[in-house]
Amino acid sequence: MSLLRPHFSRCVLGCMALCLALTMLYAVPAFGAAPAVGATPIRVVYGFDREFPPFSFEDPGGEPVGFEVDLVRAIFNQPGVVLSTRPLQWENVMLELSSGAINITSSMVRTEQREKMFLFANKPNFLLQMRLFTKIYQRFPSAALLRGQRVSVEKSSYQHRLLEKFGGMNIKPMEGKLAGIRALYNDEVAAYFGPVPNTYFLINKMNYGAITTVGTPLGITELRFAVNRGRGDIQRLLNQGMQRIIDSGEYDRIYRKWFVRDLENNEIIMMTDQAKKAAIPAYAPYEASPQGATVLTATGKMFSACTVENAKPELTLSALSVALGKAIADGEFELRAALVVSPDGKLQEMTQEDRQRLFEFGRGILTVDMGEDGTPVAHMVVQKLIKPVTRPTPPLLSE
Repeated sequence: MSLLRPHFSRCVLGCMALCLALTMLYAVPAFGAAPAVGATPIRVVYGFDREFPPFSFEDPGGEPVGFEVDLVRAIFNQPGVVLSTRPLQWENVMLELSSGAINITSSMVRTEQREKMFLFANKPNFLLQMRLFTKIYQRFPSAALLRGQRVSVEKSSYQHRLLEKFGGMNIKPMEGKLAGIRALYNDEVAAYFGPVPNTYFLINKMNYGAITTVGTPLGITELRFAVNRGRGDIQRLLNQGMQRIIDSGEYDRIYRKWFVRDLENNEIIMMTDQAKKAAIPAYAPYEASPQGATVLTATGKMFSACTVENAKPELTLSALSVALGKAIADGEFELRAALVVSPDGKLQEMTQEDRQRLFEFGRGILTVDMGEDGTPVAHMVVQKLIKPVTRPTPPLLSE
């Protein structure tokens, strides 16, 4: 009997160890997953630039608001996660993220150097364009034609360095974006250079109408969420949450709230009438499916065109592609909406190719389709584009 006791003891200890291991396996949440009910919650501190509207800022009451603020709240709106916000000056954000005083921030451009310091979200949350702005009545068709002209820009900013790299302009550095835009509004400069969404937000806030973009953007870069290097659990939650709100359509709802101006009924009627008239001279001897299209720009202009078929199908020009070309040729790069109709004026479903053509100029461009109840419905172009294609431009500078 004494010979059996050691073996029995080892068996008991082994079973106890196995049970303990299994208990811990099911009691501890998977890496990056929300904790189980009753477990210690994951606390996420989001630090953001308090002066970067419309992405992140404080309203008059001191409440954090903005596109990225709404995104963070939607992403971490899950069981077992407690989110708090911390408004900061941008120059302090990276220091606090490195130290762990905050766990996550936004509006960060991923670079080789920063990847050594922080963890980044798998997906960008925004494609940011850097553009020149001028008065509508003295618009320059190309950035190159502004060489030698006075151009305002926020002092010591990334766009300041980008403008210096482009070269040839008489740069007037200003204290902040609003000061630079005001200089353009007061005709102290020929143009202002800055990020597109921020510029339009401030133009609308100050009611500085009659200002629009110039030509091709000088740079397009991705904005991402960045996470403290030691918080891989928060990075995992971030990536899962971002995918969840994209799949559910919540991302597009937030995007539309901050960046899209909805169409009025009279605007849809006018666009439809112009497209119907444009369809009349369509050249369509092969498929016999002539169409008309209208593109509405941010300045209120409408450009309409018709189908131009070709015996070689791949050379056929859709009505939308011709209308878009007319808008761009006129220097109108900021597009609000587009629609396609048959010669009798009935709304037609856009092709995926035409949606990609519009998407190049912004995911928030509205396309007008016929709803199930027979009335026009406006969707953001990205919502019906099956495989959107994006490609950031090579940076002129190291970010």
